Amino acid sequence: MKITHRIATLSTTTILLSISSLGMVANAQPAPEVVLDRAFRYESSAPTSQGRGLLTSFQGWLGTYQRIRKDGSGYVVVFDRGSLPLDAKFKSNGSIESMTFGCPISRSVSINDAPTDIRQALSKCGGFRS
Repeated sequence: MKITHRIATLSTTTILLSISSLGMVANAQPAPEVVLDRAFRYESSAPTSQGRGLLTSFQGWLGTYQRIRKDGSGYVVVFDRGSLPLDAKFKSNGSIESMTFGCPISRSVSINDAPTDIRQALSKCGGFRS
């Protein structure tokens, strides 16, 4: 009789742990790379209208968005004709608070071919690194 009671208790505990785990998974926020990926795949996910415009300009200039990869304490946005270092800050709810772009890296496009808003945003770069 005691063994049956223990098995029932173990099963109840296991069920409660499973339900608790599901609740934690449901409340879990996506990884930063996933949030950034969404912003580049779906410009409407960018934090501001200015950010959406800048993302569209980058894609028009550096080509089709490919992926986000972690690089040290930051990220790199990979396009089919170049890449762009990115530092992102996130709000406590996991959404993007701000994005700061570094100097693009490309061998196939010129900064002179970049849209005006990008040239202004990256004026500190002085050209590309290879």
